[in-house]
This record gives sequence, structure tokens and C-alpha cells, in this order.
Amino acid sequence: MVRFRLKPQQLLRILEILGVLSSTSPKPISGRFYNILQNIVWCLTFGNLIFQLIGEMLYIYHNQDDNIMVLKTIFVAACVTDGVLNLIICHIQKERLQYLLEEIENYLQTADKNDINILQKHVNRYTLILAANTLLLSCAGLIICFRPLITKERFPVDVWYPSFMDTPFRSFLIYVSQIFSGLECVLCFNTDISIAMFFCYSTARLEVLQHNLENTKTKDFIRACIKEHQDIIKFVELTQATVQYLILKLNLTMGTAAVCSLFPLIIDQPLAVKGQFVFSFLSACERFYISAWSANDLSEMSKKIAYSCSFEDYMTPETVNDILFIILRSQKPLTISMASFLPVLSIEYFGNFMTKAFSYFTAMKSVINT
Repeated sequence: MVRFRLKPQQLLRILEILGVLSSTSPKPISGRFYNILQNIVWCLTFGNLIFQLIGEMLYIYHNQDDNIMVLKTIFVAACVTDGVLNLIICHIQKERLQYLLEEIENYLQTADKNDINILQKHVNRYTLILAANTLLLSCAGLIICFRPLITKERFPVDVWYPSFMDTPFRSFLIYVSQIFSGLECVLCFNTDISIAMFFCYSTARLEVLQHNLENTKTKDFIRACIKEHQDIIKFVELTQATVQYLILKLNLTMGTAAVCSLFPLIIDQPLAVKGQFVFSFLSACERFYISAWSANDLSEMSKKIAYSCSFEDYMTPETVNDILFIILRSQKPLTISMASFLPVLSIEYFGNFMTKAFSYFTAMKSVINT
């Protein structure tokens, strides 16, 4: 039983707030002044992340011989790159993201209580892992921010800048810049929640359609179900076109972060460093899982539509053609892929990736110990 229940309306409100804080909100702000301010904040956030990424690349260049430090810096650079790409993709796909969110909001206002309860049931399934991921990201961010207080390092993350930057005031500005970069990287999780919400909404509507098909026998109502099915398919296709590059970005950046964060965990490192990377590694894995889980649920539910139509009571001369149309269309499950040329995002894909990663690092640990 889910003790903490988050209503869909509350989840949308949280996503809106997080979107404003992370400069990824697709909703326009009324008023010319606020619109200009929003664009300025977006540019400052983007510039700050680029500044942070340049410092990390320079650090890698000047410390090529220290493999462990290079891997640790690549991990941080992957997280910063995730934030940069998140800003760019969300800005490009702003209109589509806004349309998808408004579609869900309109559904919550017009759907009956039973339909809302079905959507609530699906939201409850993901509440625990969303809360766990938020906690892991927060812990990782706090450890990074307070790293200079518990270690001898000057900054939360390792960077390299020219000597003229080595003054107390400029060092303080770099410190503050890194804090804001870390917050932006943590807030990128709101995009993953949005993607899961789109999949969850589509899955709930398919379940509502399944119940309707099981309880009706009239020709007019079956045709209304066909129209509803087509609307859901269009929504999923638009979702696919909108989020495929966000999913691709997530797999590339978090895959790199998960692989690199394993190295500090299998060799001798300070406990503070290991704690930082434990939370980061688990968070990266859960960011994979939340998208893969919701996408897999959508695919499985789309397959059940055909079974809902396979009853003898439906097969009348007036309805047989309509029923066959739904069955044939349901033979092709609704899947979400990173892009048309990349593998479908699924639990099996995630599992194979993590199995290979663990096998690789087990072998690496044996080599290091010898």
C-alpha cells in the first residue's frame, strides 16, 4: 500500500514549479517583462553550465595521467552535459511539451471520477521510486556542495582555470557558480518525471478504454471506443516525437555517469567521496528505471486492448468489422524508443546494460587488486 499518495493535479503543479526553477518550463509567462526575465534566466543558466563544463574539460586535459581523477571529472561533466542538453531540448520542444501537459490538465478537468481513479492508481505505482530518486539526488547534491567543508578541496567539483582566476573573490564566484550548476543538474530530474507522466497518462487512458470495451456491445459505442483508441495513439506518437531525444540524452549522459561513478566505489577513496558516488550511481540507475518502467507499462497495456475485444458477445454482424479493426491495430504495441535508429527503451534493454556494466567492473576490480 502506498502511504504517501500524490494526486495527478499535485504532480503537475510540482512539475510546473520545478520547470520554472530549472528554466525548462514549457508554459509561457504572461507579461512581456516576465517573458524577457525568463529568457535572461535561461541564458544565464546555460552560460553557467557551459562555464562549468569548460573548467572540467580543462581539468581533464591538465590531469591526463591521473586516471581516477579523470574518470571522476568525466562523471561530473556527464551530469553537467545532461543539464545543458536538457535546457536546449526543452527549449526546442517547448510548444509540444506545453501541448502534452495541457492535454493532461484538460483530461483531469473533464474525466469522470472512475477514470481519475485509474490514473491515480498508476501514479501511485511510481510515487515511491520518484520519492527515492529525489532523496538520492538531494543527498548527492548536498555532499557535493559541502565537499570543501569535509575535505581539503577548494571547490565542490574539480575544475581548472587560468591563474588570473586565482583570487579570493573570483574563487568565491566559482564556488557559487558550481553550487548553482549542481542545483540545475538535480532539477533536471523534473524532465524524467514529465516523461514518466506522459507514459502514465497514456497507460491509464488505455486501461479506461479496456474497461469500456469489456462492458459494451453496441455498434455506436464501439465506434466511439475506436475513436478514443485513435486519439490515444496520436498522443503517444506525439509523445514519441517529443521525448525521443530527451530519452537519448538521458541514456548517453546517465550511462556515462553510471559507468564512471563505479570506479571510485571499487578502489580506495575517502568515505566522503565514496558517499557522493554511491548516491550518484543509484540515482543514475533509478533515472533509467523510471522511464523504462513507465514505457514498458505502456507497451504491455496496449497489447491488452486486443484481448479485451476477443469475446463472443461482441461478434455480431454489425460490430464484427469494428472489432477486427481494433484487434488488428492492437497487434502493434505502442512502444517508445530513443530515436528511430536506436534500440527501444525497455526493462530488458536497461537490464542488459547494467548486467554488462557490473560484469566489466567486477573484472576491473580483480585487475586493480592484483
